[in-house]
Formats: sequence, structure tokens, C-alpha cells
Amino acid sequence: MRNWLARLLRKERHRSAEEDPAAVSSPGPVWSDPEIPDEERAVLLVCLLEDPTAREDEQEDAASDLEFLSGPFVEAALIRAIRDGDFNSDLAQACAESLAGIWAREGQVDAAFVAELRGLAKELIFGILGNRAPHLLPPSAL
Repeated sequence: MRNWLARLLRKERHRSAEEDPAAVSSPGPVWSDPEIPDEERAVLLVCLLEDPTAREDEQEDAASDLEFLSGPFVEAALIRAIRDGDFNSDLAQACAESLAGIWAREGQVDAAFVAELRGLAKELIFGILGNRAPHLLPPSAL
């Protein structure tokens, strides 16, 4: 577990001379690891999402994994990333999908942010809510 967390937090892991780097298996998505409590999982994923040195694909994976968590901390991080991506970047789209999934599951939306939505993020959120929880869409979206 420590080796996996070290890699997640960008610390170097020392390998033995016999260890083939290609043979080292991935630990799987952080959201599925039963050893990590949800609160810690959320912090790790948000840190990765907001890490300016992280690879884009890692940030998008973190954004997607955040859909399986809930709470103001997670939602605020997703909203920040959507705004930072000007509602249209690939990362903003991954965050929008996760945020819509959370809202559909939780049965409530952030009305102020919904009013602010635009671009691809708006299309994604409204599309997902339309499929999973149409009662959460604002009347103007119908």
C-alpha cells in the first residue's frame, strides 16, 4: 500500500535490480481500494486533480473516479476544475460527467453553479441529468 501511495503522490519507488518495471501491476483505481477510507480517497483524488504537474490522463482518471464519492469537498473540487477549464477542456468535461453523476445519485444540484454552466460542461451535465434524474433539470432546460 505504501508503494502505491508513494507513486500516487509522485515519490520515487526504489526497485530491486531483478524487478522488471513492465511487470509491476497497477493497483487499480483508487476508488476501488478497500484499504483507503472514503475521506482519504477523496483527498488523494482531489490532490491529483489539482496537481499542475500531474499528467492530463491521470487528472482525467481522478476526475472520473470522484464520481463514486460525494460531499461538499468533492463537489467544490470538481466545480473549480470545470471553471478552470473554461467549461470546455477535456478535464472540465470529465469533471462535469462526475459532478452530474454525483448530483443524479444524491438527488440535488448546486443551483447557483447550474445557472453558471455553459459550453460542453453544460451539455454533458444536462444530458446526464436528463437521462438519470430529469427532475433535477431547471425548467428552462426542458
